[in-house]
Amino acid sequence: MPVISLFTFDKPLDMQNLCKNLNGKKSNDFWITAMASKYNKEEIFVQYWYYEDIDDSIRQVFEEDDAYEVVSFLKQNGKNKVLKRVYVFVNIKNKTLEVYRGPDKKTEEIIKKISGYLKIKFTPLQLKSHEMERMLSHISELRTAVFRNVHGLKVEIMKADALQENLKFKHHMKYFRNCFRGMTFRPKIKFLNNNNKYHVYLDGDRGTLYLSENEVFRWRPRFEIRQIVQKIAECNGLISS
Repeated sequence: MPVISLFTFDKPLDMQNLCKNLNGKKSNDFWITAMASKYNKEEIFVQYWYYEDIDDSIRQVFEEDDAYEVVSFLKQNGKNKVLKRVYVFVNIKNKTLEVYRGPDKKTEEIIKKISGYLKIKFTPLQLKSHEMERMLSHISELRTAVFRNVHGLKVEIMKADALQENLKFKHHMKYFRNCFRGMTFRPKIKFLNNNNKYHVYLDGDRGTLYLSENEVFRWRPRFEIRQIVQKIAECNGLISS
């Protein structure tokens, strides 16, 4: 499932200086390219390139036995590393940075490198419960709601079509709204090609987006993801709605 890790910053950034300070930065094991977006005047498109050991890369795709055979074959032919790429988008207006990757050590490494070159601190874009509640006005349908620490339960998950109309969900939002920490929904945005059937899971604690699989492409159109992130930024108070 495609995952996007969201970060925010509070220091003003200049588009030209941002590209200048990032583009072409490199070391032995990574390099960065950065350019202004062709489709949004307030966005920078960053690509983080790095080499990964072929053992780690192959085991993400194949089962253990199959991975061993594939890795052995490739190493016999002199292949020890795989070139990989991570997409990053910095939006000046929204004050957001999006890493097209889940929260892990590599994401932490990418944020640390970019933060060092720009001399700015990035923090996970976490949403408080009342900010999660604001997101309900930007969805067309709620499918899953996650509540934490209700009556001592670590996690309580509700699932239903049109969950926003469910009486139990309304009861929880009335009495346990501070426990509302995650949700799966259909976003209320403009879509390309009327492909509006997919779902998005928003984790308020981690500041991550999980996108349902696309039958053709791994990632949803940037045009759509940008709108979702902007709604999150509005609910978080980063920008005015």
